[in-house]
This record gives sequence, C-alpha cells and structure tokens, in this order.
Amino acid sequence: MTEQVSHCNPSLSDVNFALSCENVLSKLIRPDQSTIDEILKHDTHDKPEIILSDGRKFVWYFAIGSMINPISLYLRNIIPLISYPAKCRNHKIVFREPSGMADIEGYPEGEFHGVVHLLSDEQMSRLDAMEPTYHRIVVNSINYQEQTHLVYIYKMNIENQPTCLPRERYLDIITKGCEYYKVQPEYINRLKYEQAVIPRRQPHTFQSFTNIPEDVFYSVEELTRHNGNDPTLPLWLSINGKILEYSGLPPVDHPEYEFQKRIYTFAISRLGGREVTQIMAKVFYEPLYVIPSNEKDLCEQHRAHIEDDLYCRINNNQNKSYWKPIGRLRVSDSSL
Repeated sequence: MTEQVSHCNPSLSDVNFALSCENVLSKLIRPDQSTIDEILKHDTHDKPEIILSDGRKFVWYFAIGSMINPISLYLRNIIPLISYPAKCRNHKIVFREPSGMADIEGYPEGEFHGVVHLLSDEQMSRLDAMEPTYHRIVVNSINYQEQTHLVYIYKMNIENQPTCLPRERYLDIITKGCEYYKVQPEYINRLKYEQAVIPRRQPHTFQSFTNIPEDVFYSVEELTRHNGNDPTLPLWLSINGKILEYSGLPPVDHPEYEFQKRIYTFAISRLGGREVTQIMAKVFYEPLYVIPSNEKDLCEQHRAHIEDDLYCRINNNQNKSYWKPIGRLRVSDSSL
C-alpha cells in the first residue's frame, strides 16, 4: 500500500469532528468543580493515583493514541474529571505492527506530547480491559507550566515489536484530540506534516461481501442465539444485514490459534449475535463521519466504509478462511 504524509487541512473530517463534538459532548454530565477540588486536595505529584479517605481511588493517565480524542473517550464511556496537555521527556512515540498503534520507547533527549486525564479507578480498569495488548507503566509527565506529575501510560506487551506506519484515520483521531485539548501546535504540526501514514481507502475502492447465498434469510432472534454463548451453535454476526458465520478456533497447537483466540474473544464480547454496523461505527471511529445516534443516522458511504473495514479485517491472510457469508437478516427485523 502506498504511503503518504498526512496533510490535514480544513476538510470534511474537521467539519464532522466538530459536529460530533457538538452533538455528544454538550450532553455529558460532568462532576461539579467543588467535587473535583475535593479530590485534588488528596493529590501528590509523586504518585500516579489519588486515594481518598473513604477508599475511592482516582488515576492519572497519559493518553498517546485514540484516548487523546474526546469522541473516542465518549464512545468508550470514559469521562475524565480533568484533562490537560502535557509532555514526557526521554521517550518517543513509535507506531508498531500489526496495525500501526502508538507505543512509547525510551529515547535519550527525546520528547513527546499527549493529554493527561484524571479517571476514576473503575474507568481505568475498564480501559485496561479494552487494551489487552498493552500494560501500564509509570512515567514522569510535565504540564505546560513545567510542573511534574507521575502518571500511568500504556506500553505494548511485546518488547521490540517491529514498527510500521500508522493509518491515516488513526493519526487523524490523534491530531484532532491534540487540537481539542490544545497540545503544543509544533508537535501537532509534526504529526500532521512529517509523519508518513497509510492513506485512507477511497470510496471507489471499497469492497463488500457479495457471495451471499440467495433467498436465505434469518430473524433477529436466530442471529441473537448465535452470540457465542452456546457452544453447540456457531458464532454469527451481521454487517449491513449480511450474516457471517465463524468456522471455529483452530487446534491449540495451530500457529494461528493465539491470534484467532483474540479475534474470537473480541467478537463474542462486542459483535457476536448482533447487527454490528452501528457498533463498528463506534468501535472503529472514523472522524470523516458524524457519530451516529442510531442506525438511521448512518449514511450509505459510512455503511460502505464500515463493511469495507470489516471485509479487509476478515479477508487478511490470518482470517480469510474463518468467516463465510451464510445469508441475510430479514429486512423487517434489521431496520436497514
């Protein structure tokens, strides 16, 4: 795939990100300032956690990837008490295989920027569960008033994983979050104009599932039963009303077992037995489109983009033999 440098000039992506922020962030109910002030009375800069006298715990978390973006936070039901731009010295950001996700590594005289969030311990635990390929470490952060604070940050579990280019969509999520939280403009410009990316696929190149058996339809109830909870039934999901069936995990000693196990676990927890188009619009947020509040809010191009995304994930070398189309969801049931 051809690489390019991201040039994020004012565009449809900027307009729709602003609309998404206006639509959802204005509706959030945040703690009042007196509550936040009471929590901060117990804060010390040499600990990444705040523990109150009643046992409640809060966590300082330094975001470097999608969690910089307020829409990505919202879509994971993460509502920070406080967020502010910060930097971390003697480290640098790298993007690693297999999908170009952000990671950090030690680098003398290096420096990267991001956003520090104060989260409840419950929110941080949920975020841990959503990031199974990462673990938390403690680093020293510096805010733009040059005040230091220990914080948690995610680092990939696999040491020395090869680097690769990030996808344009992912970098767009990061840079828009940086702009929203007023990260240093020079750092944002480096991301925008110097970081090479794998460009977005254009609509005319979108692929879709076309080999659907004719005249084979299933109800929502039948789809729901195939959610992965019954070991006697294969796992199903529906994308734009097209039902796909998972063939099952390979043997434990198969070289693809661990990878497929991760895919299967994710599919059961988030996608199994469901029409997933709207779910994927949120799980794999794309700033080019306004966040939908329901299925009817999804425009045809957004639907095509989501199906193309799933098609590419399923038809890569490690997945292509595990999923097959088996029919369609009845139109009266699917509201598609």
